[in-house]
Amino acid sequence: MPIKRFIFGIWAVALLFVEIIIAIFSKGFIREYMGDVLAVVFLYMLARVFFPQKPQFMSAITFGIATVIELIQLTPLNKIISTKSEVLAVIIGGTFDYRDLVCYLIGGCACAAADIFIIGKSKKISG
Repeated sequence: MPIKRFIFGIWAVALLFVEIIIAIFSKGFIREYMGDVLAVVFLYMLARVFFPQKPQFMSAITFGIATVIELIQLTPLNKIISTKSEVLAVIIGGTFDYRDLVCYLIGGCACAAADIFIIGKSKKISG
């Protein structure tokens, strides 16, 4: 596995732990908004491990996945999935909130910006 993908994997694992800590211990702004922003950042980092696409593309894909999951909350499919698996119930959530979509957008844009400008990798990860 190329070192850059490994680093994205380390970040994904670290963010997963942060998300778990937020879910267990945080309330208010941190849990409601930062948790949603970081959820997209986590998805992005995980996706960059397996799919070495351009940051803008991966950012759009992870935002799209988060949006679809949020929109599922508006459908009866949400209740069906929630009764089948506790893990899926946590991933999908229970209540649609348009503010979650804003948080997902912020997370996706932050990922692409950080990847392009801070990491400086606007091309595919190759090494």
